[in-house]
Amino acid sequence: MSDERLLQTRRLSLRALLESDADALFPALADPETMRFMDDPPHTSVDLTREYLQRMMLPGSCWWAIERTGEPGAIGFVGFLGATRVPGMGYLLHRRFWRQRYATEAVEAALEYGFTSLGLDRVELWINDANVASQRLAESTGFSRRSQFRMRYPHDDHAHDKVVYGLYRSEWEARPGRPPVRPRACYGIQPVVPVQNVAATVDYYCGTLGFEVDFLVGDPPAYGAVVWSDWSAAGSVIQLREAPELEVGPKDVELFVFVGPEIDALHRRFLRAGATVAEAPDTRPWGMREFSIRDCNGYLLRFGTPA
Repeated sequence: MSDERLLQTRRLSLRALLESDADALFPALADPETMRFMDDPPHTSVDLTREYLQRMMLPGSCWWAIERTGEPGAIGFVGFLGATRVPGMGYLLHRRFWRQRYATEAVEAALEYGFTSLGLDRVELWINDANVASQRLAESTGFSRRSQFRMRYPHDDHAHDKVVYGLYRSEWEARPGRPPVRPRACYGIQPVVPVQNVAATVDYYCGTLGFEVDFLVGDPPAYGAVVWSDWSAAGSVIQLREAPELEVGPKDVELFVFVGPEIDALHRRFLRAGATVAEAPDTRPWGMREFSIRDCNGYLLRFGTPA
């Protein structure tokens, strides 16, 4: 991180995070209360903290050490993860400095840089559902709840809910206040579709329809999934299972994809990309505007939005 990325707030100095910050950050990362909601257990040595910082510095990441102005020594860190499909953000502050709005100050400065200098179009936070203080921080800086999913840390015997908070650059610029969404007991449903060739199907969905790879298993892949969403754990996900001799024919399966209001523009984009349109856009009696295409396997994908 070059000197031009040095950030100054009313009470804080944000500078490039370095491996040499391990000594200053070890007390925070060794503290059980500070690490209560983190994806690592409390550190037991400075070497572990140094390795932790090394793992953070992925290509495309952008991390700052948080210092109080005029007092050298990192009291925490804030920044962007790098190497993630959706731009992700993270932060940590030693609990000796909690409840003084230092973290809020640092997050706001990092967001300003991310949206104006890095050109990010959106930023996402994953927050443990029990971490009420971090959720309040997210909401106070403009983030809104986007989705929720379950996960388990390797060092934890129990799974927990992870709340996905998201902030678009347009929202940051407008600074709207948005109420949180009530969490749901059901996280969603994903169809598992048998296909003759997983790799070819992934190429079609990504190249023609604009999906992205969620995951692939095997080389060549025999199982995988594609996703179309601005946020993690939300949007449309289709899992694909290799079945050289299809047990279920394409005529037996339809997939419905809820989309936004620009449905006619989406239809035109698919036409330009060479998709096979089965039904042109039309407003249905049940209050939805829809169109349908046949994918490369012959499955019917229906796209719809409230009319």
